[in-house]
Amino acid sequence: MEKFVIPNSQGGALGTLAKFSGVNNIIILNGKQLQQSNPYAGQQGISDPVTKDAPLRTSVLGTPIYTDLTLQYCSYTDNITGQTVSVDDDIVLDTVLLTVSQPIKVIKTEIQGRDGTVKEYIGKGDAEITINGIITGTNGVYPRDDVSELKKWLDAPISKGVLSWWLQNLGIHNIVVNSYSIPQVQGGYSYQMFSISASSDAPVELRITTPPSTPPSTSPTVTRQ
Repeated sequence: MEKFVIPNSQGGALGTLAKFSGVNNIIILNGKQLQQSNPYAGQQGISDPVTKDAPLRTSVLGTPIYTDLTLQYCSYTDNITGQTVSVDDDIVLDTVLLTVSQPIKVIKTEIQGRDGTVKEYIGKGDAEITINGIITGTNGVYPRDDVSELKKWLDAPISKGVLSWWLQNLGIHNIVVNSYSIPQVQGGYSYQMFSISASSDAPVELRITTPPSTPPSTSPTVTRQ
């Protein structure tokens, strides 16, 4: 492959065009012209190439992972048996896609003779979170234990903590599971797909205070005869 570098001063019309475009040199590869430098470099409002986000880690397949989801361990007391049920370890999901929908509560009132409605902003509702993911196992082996642990976490009837920089960036730290789906896939055995529908939850802290003690009565004692 032939390669020629033509400086602006020696390029004639081609060099003049390159100079007008802010290109230092023109590289010609088999008749194709390529820019050697960024024509926008140094211009006001245009920064130098930014540093790209580094992946959190790599998957077992060697692909970069930029967003993951950790389902934090939890425990609760079963109301029927009275036993403590716990998910002892965090569940880390690498192959996951998150969707957040935020409803806004607005009351719209119609007034006779007035076009449109009067809007009254009430507040934000619970954020609706959809989690679609895959639990993978080794080739030919179904991830039985991992799926069982996930189901135990999903069945916990309490507010549960989640860790994900993507969710934390949207102000979501705890969720309540509304429903979930764990389907079989035709032709797939070594992995398990799942879908979770959840709502955001803000922990409620109750402060218990002790009322001040009642001072003893100082009224005189009356004796009846």
